[in-house]
Amino acid sequence: MRHAHTQTLYAYWDARRRGASAPTRADIAPRDLASLLGNLFILRRMDPAHHVFRLAGTSLCKMHRREFKDQNFLSLWQDFDRAHMTALLEGALSTPAPATAMAQAIALDGESVDVEISLLPLRGPEGQTDRILGLYQPMTRARHLERRPIIRHVLRELHPARTPTPSVECHLHAPRYYDTLLAANDH
Repeated sequence: MRHAHTQTLYAYWDARRRGASAPTRADIAPRDLASLLGNLFILRRMDPAHHVFRLAGTSLCKMHRREFKDQNFLSLWQDFDRAHMTALLEGALSTPAPATAMAQAIALDGESVDVEISLLPLRGPEGQTDRILGLYQPMTRARHLERRPIIRHVLRELHPARTPTPSVECHLHAPRYYDTLLAANDH
């Protein structure tokens, strides 16, 4: 997680999960994330090939010059990148744990910007981990992309889901066999 906004979102997600594997969708309050709203999105997994936008921020829609509601997130990717992004999403949901990707977003006129895409799992109302809280974060100002829409993405890095470190760690000391032998010989 490179961008400060990505780190902010992860800290929020981690706090909202309250020790559970993932927070519920109801635990996420958009007003808490006001500074990130333009680049936030929420996906719902319909099946492995369809992760549908339930919500997409205005900055994300503006960069692509289209509304994403009810569109498949995977339509942003082609060929092997689509397969890799599918695996990244499915891994984030099945672990459940955050995953990130670095990609190049390329506009119609060939201009591009690097983006960090964060994928944080959420539990839906039925209790299943079937939603993603995401952030589409340009790494630099993308003013030069205001002329033309982003039409494709090229993956640069994948950072798959790993089980988050627990908030509290417990260490039990169990004497080793040779410690017991040494103690018995001392008497």
